[in-house]
This record gives sequence, structure tokens and C-alpha cells, in this order.
Amino acid sequence: MPVSPNTSIMPQTAKVDSSGHLNIGGCDTVDLAKRFGTPLWIMDEETILQAGRALKEGLSVYPNARGLYAGKAFLCMAMCHLVRRMGMGLDVVSEGEMYTAEKAGFPKDLIYVHGNNKSEQEIRKAIRMDGPKIVVDSVSELEMCAKVAAELNARAKVLIRVIPDVEPDTHHHIVTGHATSKFGVPLDKLDAVLELAKSKSKQIELLGLHAHIGSQSKEVEPFLETVDILADLYKNAKDKHGLEFPLLDVGGGLGITYIEADKPAPIYEWARQVAEQTLCAFKARQLTLPELLVEPGRSVIGPAGTTIYTVGHTKKLPDGTDYIAVDGGMADNPRPITYGAKYTPAVANRMNSGSSKTPAAIVGRYCESGDIIVEEAYLTAQTGDLIAVFATGAYNYSMASNYNRTGRPACVLVSQGQAEIIIERENNDDLISKDRVPDRLKD
Repeated sequence: MPVSPNTSIMPQTAKVDSSGHLNIGGCDTVDLAKRFGTPLWIMDEETILQAGRALKEGLSVYPNARGLYAGKAFLCMAMCHLVRRMGMGLDVVSEGEMYTAEKAGFPKDLIYVHGNNKSEQEIRKAIRMDGPKIVVDSVSELEMCAKVAAELNARAKVLIRVIPDVEPDTHHHIVTGHATSKFGVPLDKLDAVLELAKSKSKQIELLGLHAHIGSQSKEVEPFLETVDILADLYKNAKDKHGLEFPLLDVGGGLGITYIEADKPAPIYEWARQVAEQTLCAFKARQLTLPELLVEPGRSVIGPAGTTIYTVGHTKKLPDGTDYIAVDGGMADNPRPITYGAKYTPAVANRMNSGSSKTPAAIVGRYCESGDIIVEEAYLTAQTGDLIAVFATGAYNYSMASNYNRTGRPACVLVSQGQAEIIIERENNDDLISKDRVPDRLKD
């Protein structure tokens, strides 16, 4: 059975060297901090590739299956190249993500355009690119696709997103498949949508259905339930509407290990069970097997990322509360303040220093009381120490901001002792590059 990185807190190449320093990808994180500064996002290439291999092997029981990488989790041009090397497709949710993929030379026919409120400009770009599939979220969006396709004398390649009414074991902010979700078409409206698509067949090439139930789900069962629901919908589409779809996107959103209490299904096992369930469900209904698409979500990139911070000031309050303040925080990782995300930290320059019996809060530098990265960290740190926070590959860079007018950190890709910048650190000139001052305000 291949290694499934989503079950580990640290990257697969993480080691402690003879100096007690954390090493990732054969690189000393203390050296990386000196060379590139902090805060610093470190991406471990081997962990990414191992996740891709585990996914591919798990899906191999199905004759024609492919994983789709979630660009919203972490996307840059280098990541596009890694996704392509792993043989995966790419989910995008904006014109900016589409543009990044296009500039990186990503195969156009492996791009899937998501989102519940795509603009006409985004739909136009997808159709003009002649390859990307548009995952349609509503009747009005389907009509917009047909309108734009007619103007361009083209056909929009479309999947319909449905609401399966399946709720996984995750935070309510990242559940997407429940009955009142803002995403997708309710099941009782699907027949009408399919008929509408058929009536516009000159402009719409209807390729299949898509469902997604949420993110950071650790159990397999909700995904298997979703497969059965989709198989019933494919049976209904064939019997009632005469439609046989070449594609099936069962979604995903598999979770990762942030803290020891997290026990997600291994990515290999998840992929294998979803593939086997799809085989059984479609054969039981005597349906032709479509190409199977799955979305492993953060499980590909999340475990590969580690953030390195430098400790600034520390303080102990009269009630015994200890604070360890670092040079980053909610601007480079808004997940804790947004929905209470938990992380595992370590002192990267003193990995053998042991744990503390009393917890300290690792807090950020930003002007918000809720800027707390780890509420209870059982470690001791002093000014100048380096704090590593693991499993920060997903939704950190992509959700980062310039709050308090700070530049976003650099991101480096590490592999076999080499560290290369894939996203440059923003400087003060970057921060004011879009500022404009009206002449009437100038002296």
C-alpha cells in the first residue's frame, strides 16, 4: 500500500538533524529562514508527489479515472506544473486561477471551472479557451453559458452541479452538499435543468453531473453515499431524458491530519473505495461506466506545507497565561480566526528540547485579539527561536492578505536538498504599487 501523506502531521521528508534542527526536503529550516526570511512557507515536493501516487494507485481499480487538484487550496505556476506531472486535472474558481493555469501551459481540456457566481467574463474566457469544462451551478448560469456560446459560435462544455443533501463530518462553514447549500441545483429541480440543457444542445455540450459535499471530511461513508445518489441520477437521466453522460465528478474534500486527534481516511483507501463503489453502483444499474473524476482537495497539498515564524516577544500574564508572539499570524494564516482551525507547532531550531507541562499561546503580530495561531502549545520558546507550524499547505497562501499593510511571505519548494522560490515575498513597494493619490490631495 502506498504512503498516504494526509495521515501524517509533518511532511514525509521531515527529519531532525544532529544539531536538533528541523529538516524538510533535505534542507535545514534554520538555513532556509536565514536565506529567505520569515514568515516563510515551505512546500515539500516529495510529499505532494507521494499524495499523487497514492491517489492514482487507489483509483487504478477503475478503468478510466482521474483526480482533479483544487487550485483554490494553493495555486501558482509551479504548482500547475506539478499537477500536470502527476497526471491530474485542475479545478479553478476564478479568472485569475484560469489565467495562472493558461500561463503555466496547463492542458486546457483538463481544466474544470467551478464557482456559484461565475461572471460572464469568466464564462466567456472558459469557452474561448476551447477545452475547459464549466461546472454549472444554476439555471441562470446555464442560460448565460448558452448565450455566450451562441455569441462565440461555439459549444460550452458543461457539467451540472447538484446538491446531494449529504453532510460530512466537518465544520459547518465548509459543508457544501446540504439541502440549503449555496452551491448547486436541488435534486427536485434537476429534471427541468436537464430538459433546458437539451433544448439548447446547439450551444451546450452536456457532459455529466458533479457533486461536492464539503471539505476536511475524514470519513469515507459520506462519499460512498454520494456515489449512489449520483448513480441514481444517471439512471434517471438515461431512462427519462435519453441522456448518457461521458463524465462523472463525485467531488471530494478529503481531510488531513492537523493534530493527533485527526484520523482521516488515507488518500489511497479513500480513492480505492470511491472507485470500487462507482464500479458497483453503475454496474448494478446497468449503466455504461463514465470517466470518473474525484477531487481529493487539501489532501494533496495540505500536508506538504510548513510555515516558519521567528519568535519576537514573549510575556507571562499575572493569571499564568504565556504568550509567544511571532512575526506572522492571521494575514498569512486566517484559518484559526475564521473557523477555529487547530495546528501542531514545534521549535524548529530546537526540535529535541522536549515539551512543556504548561501550555503557551502562539499569537500573531496583527492588531486583533483573535490573532492566535495555536491556543495551547506545549513548548517553550524565546526571542529568536523559530516556530514551525505543520500542515499549512492548503488555504494559507490562497487566503492570505495584506492586513496591517504587511507583505505576503515568500514560498519555497524543497526537494533533495534544493530550495527554490516559487512565490516571491512582497515588499513595501508592492504594497503601494496600486495606490493612487488624487491631485487635489497633493500639496
